[in-house]
Amino acid sequence: MTRNQTELTYLRAGVQSASAVGLVIVLYDLLVGDLKAAIAAIEKRDVEERSRHLKHAFLVLERMEQSLDMENGGETATHLSRFYATLRSNIMSGHVKASADVLNHQIQLIFQVRSAWAQVDQRSPQAATPAGGASAFASQSCDSDGEQAYAAANWTA
Repeated sequence: MTRNQTELTYLRAGVQSASAVGLVIVLYDLLVGDLKAAIAAIEKRDVEERSRHLKHAFLVLERMEQSLDMENGGETATHLSRFYATLRSNIMSGHVKASADVLNHQIQLIFQVRSAWAQVDQRSPQAATPAGGASAFASQSCDSDGEQAYAAANWTA
């Protein structure tokens, strides 16, 4: 197996056994992977590769936004929506400027919010049961466990 096939196999196994919140965490991991690959492309001065990875990052970010339950997710969903919009803007800025620093900063911010979701996933008995999709995470996050994710998302990037 090549490294990409190994990673794909690992990802598939993780997705199949993930909770609803765990699926959101997988999306955060994919986004970080895309940004790291884009940074490597910046360092190699490979514009096509950078563009390819950032295009995928934007698709992942779009999926994350689509998974928000804006009707039932309350303030958490609103703050996450703003966070994702800010990420999109900053990633685009990093792409236009070919700035590894800008993209690295976005990775740091993503890890902060990702760690809050990981805490929710570990503490929430509801999160252990796979829901019909990742869209359930916004409404779950408004419970007491969601306060952790709300605090992490309640800032601007």
